[in-house]
Amino acid sequence: MEYKIKVGSVIKIKKGFWQGSFQIMYCGMSNKETFVLSPYVTEGYQGFSPNIYYNIKSLHINILDIKFYILEVTPEYIVMEN
Repeated sequence: MEYKIKVGSVIKIKKGFWQGSFQIMYCGMSNKETFVLSPYVTEGYQGFSPNIYYNIKSLHINILDIKFYILEVTPEYIVMEN
């Protein structure tokens, strides 16, 4: 499935049939060579949202044991698929 995430937008991604889902936000580009994603990790009433920095030349990334292929990265949005 292909996802297009705009800066500041949060989308919900399913992990699997019985494995639930998680949310991810695109935080933009911190510089010309780096983009930032922030997954929301929650369990019960506790949660955290770390910023994860990736090189813009990355062809694929892993977020919470799910592999995503990076199709396009701009300062305004990111397009990826799993």
